[in-house]
Amino acid sequence: MTKNVDTDSICNRVERLIHEFEQSRDTDSTEIGRQFAQLQRIMADTRDNCPSIEGAKPMNRLKNRYKDVLPYDKHRVTLEYENDSDYINASFIEDFHGNRRYIAAQGPIDDSVTDFLQMIWEYQITSVICTANEIEAGRFKFRRYWPDEEKSIQFGRFRVSKDETSDKAFTCEYYKIRPLIISQGENRRHILLYHFLYWLDHDVPDDESPILELLLRLYDDRHLSPDTPILVHCSAGCGRTGSIIAIDLCRLLLRDEHLFLSKSYQINPIYEIASHIRQFRIALIQTVKQYLFVHKMFVFIIKSNNNIALHSLANNDENQALHSSLSSMKSSSPSSISSSSRRSSGHASIQLRNPPVGRRVKINTNTSNKPSPLLLLSDFYLPLPQTTAIENKSEQPPPIPPRSSLLNTTNKHIEGQFVRPGETPIKAKRTIFRSRNVKRREPTVTTTTATLKSVRSDSADPLSDPSSRHHQRNSTYRHQIIDEQGTNSD
Repeated sequence: MTKNVDTDSICNRVERLIHEFEQSRDTDSTEIGRQFAQLQRIMADTRDNCPSIEGAKPMNRLKNRYKDVLPYDKHRVTLEYENDSDYINASFIEDFHGNRRYIAAQGPIDDSVTDFLQMIWEYQITSVICTANEIEAGRFKFRRYWPDEEKSIQFGRFRVSKDETSDKAFTCEYYKIRPLIISQGENRRHILLYHFLYWLDHDVPDDESPILELLLRLYDDRHLSPDTPILVHCSAGCGRTGSIIAIDLCRLLLRDEHLFLSKSYQINPIYEIASHIRQFRIALIQTVKQYLFVHKMFVFIIKSNNNIALHSLANNDENQALHSSLSSMKSSSPSSISSSSRRSSGHASIQLRNPPVGRRVKINTNTSNKPSPLLLLSDFYLPLPQTTAIENKSEQPPPIPPRSSLLNTTNKHIEGQFVRPGETPIKAKRTIFRSRNVKRREPTVTTTTATLKSVRSDSADPLSDPSSRHHQRNSTYRHQIIDEQGTNSD
């Protein structure tokens, strides 16, 4: 965290923006709403000025999941030529200093999964962040490129297998870390896949802490290859991908005193970050809800400075500690500490164990001989239950409105008869208030089909209605991708 900077005032200002947005009935009139609308206008201008000629070529059409989400030619990732094409739907994203820190990519599909692995191989990528699941709401989001039940999977000349010798495997409620090996012939590369499990398309997570945990673990594991790009993808490489990149840039901004002191970042730090990354790829941070979530993460990172800081010991053995200091505000950069210097007092020390199947979090405050319970770090950041307004409403039904004055109330012996003023009541043949000229409607029988349908929610078009398109799952994944092209994604 930067020094000699009034971060509290900036944090309070961002919190006021969040509160204004959440309390407003017209979110478009709030500061966050106006900023996002401005970002959308700038995106339209950028798309007009930055061509995407390569991605629109017929030979590359099947490599795009959505025809309106194409990389700008100026910033696209290029591969070694194969079959007269060097194309993949991926873009370099630069940090504040012009370094290509990230690659924002479309999730691989059947026609691009080999290119996806080739990109990892050629650019020596060791860290991959995936924020989507292979199937969401009954529809495919990307082609899974890692072995699950299998030990290995072959894609063209690349084989992907589990790295069962690695001690980096980790599983918690929110994310998984999967050590993988990519092989090409006799050559092998080790990568770590950081898979966030619960981030729905066009939506945001329920909690901020798992995102920061995942990023801290990633940087703690990158000491061997800190200069290679971090590959981030979801389905189309827009909304969730851009949100993760913006959140990480928020963290880096708070550690860069010189940049953080600049006027533009002091006034609207999140807006400046969002407009910066949108230079390189279309629709990064796709919805105003995701833009709001980046604001919340900015505040969370400030308040959690060194409250969630990973410390990796030599050789990554079982003595890995997660240090939590709730009473101090120090630098949040990870550092190596010895086991003798690990604190064990109070709830401030959280210890990471590394059994064969994965690491677990353990509270080291037990003074008895009984083993401490196994807890996840995210358990300390679960949101408090809130009583909704629906629960407080009375269950008393609304009063029944009065009967019409046109009902016959004088001739009690004629039940159910409807008499207009000036008419003489007659004996009713039946007590059903229905015109003889109106045919009785037969109840319509609705049948539900067992065929899965899903909402077309992915889009780079800010005016698209995700709920207006429904598609049946096709018999093959390739055919589904062809049918979906042109409709949009996160």
